[in-house]
Amino acid sequence: FHLGKPERGMLFPFFFTNYKSWMVIGGWSVGLAVPIVAGYAALWFFRINQALRRLLGVVGVPLLGFVSFYTGLLLSGAKFVPLWSQQYLPTLFLNSGVLTGMAGAGLMFVFFRVFLSTSPKETNGVLEVLSYGILAAILVELLEINLFMRYLASNPAKLDASGQFVVPNGSVMAYEYVTQGALANWFWWGIIGVGLSLPLLLTFVEMFFRKIIRLFENLVATVKFASILTGGTILRFVIVWGGDLKAPLNFPPALFQIPITG
Repeated sequence: FHLGKPERGMLFPFFFTNYKSWMVIGGWSVGLAVPIVAGYAALWFFRINQALRRLLGVVGVPLLGFVSFYTGLLLSGAKFVPLWSQQYLPTLFLNSGVLTGMAGAGLMFVFFRVFLSTSPKETNGVLEVLSYGILAAILVELLEINLFMRYLASNPAKLDASGQFVVPNGSVMAYEYVTQGALANWFWWGIIGVGLSLPLLLTFVEMFFRKIIRLFENLVATVKFASILTGGTILRFVIVWGGDLKAPLNFPPALFQIPITG
């Protein structure tokens, strides 16, 4: 609707003809994922055929994982943006999608349990299972970000012989832009602090002090899930804002669209 051609979005298979484009491939993956998600939710809500729901979930997980993964491929296809690394961005988006997906599901679970007065004993193991999954995803994402930033800081050269980029010249500028420059507050406080470190700390609190915090279990879980979702949102904004830094241009990027630039 925003572009003035809503029919092109709703009938995308008839309008998207460049099947080598990640935009088209991504459009198809999103188009296939939406009915699977809606169907799974309906089967769960109306308690229809648990075996069918689980089968739909098994089919949906890799497809939905690809929806997260392809976004990194789409951005990195630009080739001339140092921050949009084809080596690191797709897997970072995939892991972040899994992490925020678990957090979103966990947040809905807590609301469901609180407002529908479900007995905690009936659903006791759910938060514990989520805690282990979230712990693993946070540690993986911290490792991915560390490797990604080290990669940018090493300033790999342009591969002129092949005509393709591993990372364009200017990756050191991108590293400094994200970790020390205009995006530093968003990166350190938003992604590393709120999005990863705080939920990591709360996960350890849940694991080791579960009996002590039992009365506040829902509150702690809600804060943890909300912080992960906030950090995941900030991560995507930082990646998009960082795309304003192009290679091989050596002048400062526009900062008008970035709040809290320091």
